[in-house]
Amino acid sequence: MNIYISNMQKTEIWYKAQGRCKSEEYEIVSYLLFEAGVLTLEELECENPELTEFRFYTGNKEERDSIVEKFPEYFFEISEEPAKDWDKWWRDRAEPVAVSPHLWVRPPWVEFTPDDENAIVLELEAKTAFGTGEHETTSSTAALMEGIDFTNKTVLDIGTGTGILAMFARRKNAALAVGTEIDPQALPCIAENFERNGFKDSCAVLGFLDAFADNVKFDVIVCNMIRSELWPLRDDIENLLASGGYFVVSGQLEEEKQYVLDWFSECGFQVEEEIVRGEWWSARARAL
Repeated sequence: MNIYISNMQKTEIWYKAQGRCKSEEYEIVSYLLFEAGVLTLEELECENPELTEFRFYTGNKEERDSIVEKFPEYFFEISEEPAKDWDKWWRDRAEPVAVSPHLWVRPPWVEFTPDDENAIVLELEAKTAFGTGEHETTSSTAALMEGIDFTNKTVLDIGTGTGILAMFARRKNAALAVGTEIDPQALPCIAENFERNGFKDSCAVLGFLDAFADNVKFDVIVCNMIRSELWPLRDDIENLLASGGYFVVSGQLEEEKQYVLDWFSECGFQVEEEIVRGEWWSARARAL
């Protein structure tokens, strides 16, 4: 069972809706539900391996009913129950996450030492930002970053979220790792995570890629975003990536990867490695 919690709210009653979809569609369904306003989504065990059953909660009856009405194809059944302390429930069940072969993430309140003495362990709490390493797009990005020697390299992490990938690069001896964010609420979380992991400065930038001067170049650029968010950034990415530099892209649906591959062909990025996990495609490319 997985529970995805994008934000929590205090309430006395949880209004629930339980639905189902094809198993291969669940990642997309969860994304659509979060886009529609779902805050708490629980994946349930299902006897039929071809189906995934799930349940969402809200403290507002009208909000629940509106979402149910919007997605009749998921056959929702509605109910309600007294609210539980989700923060405590989640904290009691939180465990260290193996993000990639040499990267672990642990909650601040969980002690953990990996068997691999060369592994990097980051202490991380997501709060209002995305990226604790559990999502397939984040773990794929980290796995692709394992194939890069970051020593003395400059790194740009577009849409840095919690800062996990920028911190990973820093721990892998990058000279500089700059993260960008357009959500001002994420910045305190980023700063806190960097300080908690021993970094004096997060180097996070609030804004878009035009915040950088024309002559700025990065040896590595990392971008974990869906295609609609990535697409307007293509020219900036090409301009910011140094000759021979690496571009790691994630958050792309496998069925849409050809769009990215065509772009790579046009701009002279050569794919070195690809990863498919669930519905998501990720790749590491190099500027020729």
